[in-house]
Amino acid sequence: MKKLIYILLALWAFYGCQDDDAYFETSIPAENLSFTPIPGGAIMHYKLPSDGDILYIRVRYEDAFGKAMICSGSYACDSLVLLGFNEAQKGVPARVTLCNNNDLESEPVDVTFDTKDSGPVSFFEHLEVYPAWGSICLNYDIKEESKGMAHVFYVGEDPVSKQPDTLLINSFVLAQGAGSLQITPQQVRPSYDVVVRTEDFRGYMVKEKVWQNVEPLQIEKLNPVDFDFYDPENFSIEDPVYRLGKSYLFDGDLKGESCFGWEGWDNFCTYLSKEHCLGKPLFIIDMKEQKLPAEFRLYAMLYVRNSFPMGPSDWYPGWLEKYGDIWTSCYASKLPSSVTVYGSNDMADDASWEEIVHFEQDREIDNELRWCKRCNNGDYEYEIPSLDALSFAEPCYMRLSCPATGNEYRYVKFVINEVFYNPAGFENATSGSNYNKHVTIHELEIYTAK
Repeated sequence: MKKLIYILLALWAFYGCQDDDAYFETSIPAENLSFTPIPGGAIMHYKLPSDGDILYIRVRYEDAFGKAMICSGSYACDSLVLLGFNEAQKGVPARVTLCNNNDLESEPVDVTFDTKDSGPVSFFEHLEVYPAWGSICLNYDIKEESKGMAHVFYVGEDPVSKQPDTLLINSFVLAQGAGSLQITPQQVRPSYDVVVRTEDFRGYMVKEKVWQNVEPLQIEKLNPVDFDFYDPENFSIEDPVYRLGKSYLFDGDLKGESCFGWEGWDNFCTYLSKEHCLGKPLFIIDMKEQKLPAEFRLYAMLYVRNSFPMGPSDWYPGWLEKYGDIWTSCYASKLPSSVTVYGSNDMADDASWEEIVHFEQDREIDNELRWCKRCNNGDYEYEIPSLDALSFAEPCYMRLSCPATGNEYRYVKFVINEVFYNPAGFENATSGSNYNKHVTIHELEIYTAK
């Protein structure tokens, strides 16, 4: 009996509402709607009628995957963004209604709209994959604002199953503008099949393209005995007591093994310049014959020491104070943020030097974006706790990759244009300031065409 009463009450309420507000008697004129295609969708422009009963506008459509989409807008705005598409489409059907305060909708107006290729699709229109020195290069130019990600793989061998597999090299967010990526697969092969996939921010894989048999250009590292080092401005600090000097640029220590965990401050085992060397030739390499430069690598010491000298203090022994003003407890502020390398076949002719390659990062860029982020910079996340950990750590270096179609040179000249600003944790003006612009480089490697 109770169930019957509840059913009668529900029917009474339903039919009562039907009598009062069975439908919303209004509609939006077609001329009040227009659409502009955008990457991955469209913008619906609307003009709501002047009617106090209208609360908002609603549009229904299906995205590229058949998922029902609903968007609503009010008088507070005049457009809606309709997303959910990848490849450009024409005539996507949609239905537009007006809604009142009781959420009753008007009779639907059928419309259609066009879309443009989404960023994860148009990304491939201006993407080049080509061989570089000992590696593979990706160049791209995203013309419009984009939302999505790109993943770069190569076909190699799964280290566990030993079966062929696509191995991830890098992933990055798609952002408007030009960019490049240089990749060096860990598994050495004469050629590689490179796979690039894109996805949208909803997690859908959008597009894939494969470049087959990409052969990196072969390079070889010059042995230090095969070239001469010149210090034309006498910038190198040569101090055997504190183990500083140009010889440490070529001692084979790429990560800082020589001074790992050293509690004293007289064992740097690295290169350090004198003051005010920016914009001047830091050093010149004579390769003894004309060669095609391929790549230069400027290494930085990993975070292998707890500290560097803090600066003069009454309680420091005299031998600690000699380089305290330079290191000021911060190694990273002496590392280069901008470098230019020049080539010549006549070292004495100033007019003969031609720019080969240039590298630059904003000296105040966030530490996580710096090429030397894993160095001693106050971020204990990157501190190397043991020699075993150091043996597994990857070296940290600035890569200066030269054009494969460049000229051959006998001489190469390195000019440091700027060094990094104090990283996070060294905001104090007396700590890590490097006012006198000293430069440190832990190791230098020179590669030429094989």
